[in-house]
Amino acid sequence: MRAILDKIRNLEELAKADEAGDSKAHGKLLKGISDLLLAVETPSETTSRLNFQYLDTQALQNICTRIAIEKGWLHAIAASSGEPVTAKRLSATSSTDEIFVVRIMRVLSCIGLCDEIGVRTYAANARTQFKTEQGSIGAEKHHFDLDFGMGGRLVDYMRGPGIQQFADNPGEITLFEYAHGTKSIFGLLEKNSEQKQSFDDYMRSRRLVDAPQWFDIYPAATRFADARADADATLLVDIAGGPGQELERFKKSYPDIPGRCVLQDLAITLQRIEKLHDGVEKMEYDFFTPQPLKGARAYFLRDVLHNWSDIQSKKILTRVVEAMDPEYSTLLIDDYVLSDTNVSLREAEMDILMWTHTSGIERTEGHWRELCGSVGLEIVKVWAADRGQESVIELRKVVST
Repeated sequence: MRAILDKIRNLEELAKADEAGDSKAHGKLLKGISDLLLAVETPSETTSRLNFQYLDTQALQNICTRIAIEKGWLHAIAASSGEPVTAKRLSATSSTDEIFVVRIMRVLSCIGLCDEIGVRTYAANARTQFKTEQGSIGAEKHHFDLDFGMGGRLVDYMRGPGIQQFADNPGEITLFEYAHGTKSIFGLLEKNSEQKQSFDDYMRSRRLVDAPQWFDIYPAATRFADARADADATLLVDIAGGPGQELERFKKSYPDIPGRCVLQDLAITLQRIEKLHDGVEKMEYDFFTPQPLKGARAYFLRDVLHNWSDIQSKKILTRVVEAMDPEYSTLLIDDYVLSDTNVSLREAEMDILMWTHTSGIERTEGHWRELCGSVGLEIVKVWAADRGQESVIELRKVVST
């Protein structure tokens, strides 16, 4: 009992620190709440919670949320500007039986995605607004539509071809391929325009507004003070940068740092971009091929290498190393850097997500050093964020003697 009371007192202190603006307190508070639950539960209660809450209840919540998004109910409530919205109205606008609307909305009210303010009557709250943002909708479709399909086929996969962690060799079948027909998510995105749009929307919004940007974690203004001002000098190359949100945010924050800022990605991604911030260029590029931009001040990979095995990552990194000027260029990898022990649940789950979607992996610092060192790169420093979970790894090209 003393241990439990100590945890409660610690939570009180963390809550005060979080309210006072301590950037590290919020994550510790969430972790502390989880630890308290485990301390109070018996083994039987923990098992029951995992079986029912996470496998059954969580799935049902996801199902109800996906239905409400598909039917446009949360959108309608969010658009009501705080005015009440009835189940009858939601029923009429979506051609859905009113009783079914009520059944789904009960669940969404219970989990906080809207407020139930009367009999069959609902109003928006902050979660409703966030859940209906473009990036949140993209995330819902991205995870639900793909992950549930894989979960439904997991047992057959294990008992059939068997689990393949990376599937680098011919004939090896990934879980994603077993469920969806393509080796990884990237093959599906080439064929499914809705999933491609959802993926891009999700990636564009993934770094929260109140989370530090990569150029805050890594002191870009100081590090790039030596950037060349020649007309053809390249400052920053964002390799596989998707919709270009990272370069745009950087350019808006540091418009006066000289040099070209170039967004590189496949044509299927670039052709969806209607407009980029002034000073950001688009360039079609496959990162398994030679890098056309030589001697840039910095090459940037955000959440790229965790999509690939070590074998494939070495190929990607080698192309960057070939283009780097050892006396001038830097490679920045913005990605998870796992601790050797006691990683957060979010980090552990992200690692499994990479396996299921891309046959990729999240890496520890030691793993990063081994991988990068194998292609002639040396870690200068791992810049960790005060908030958020991704770090920026600063690397230089090692000069052979």
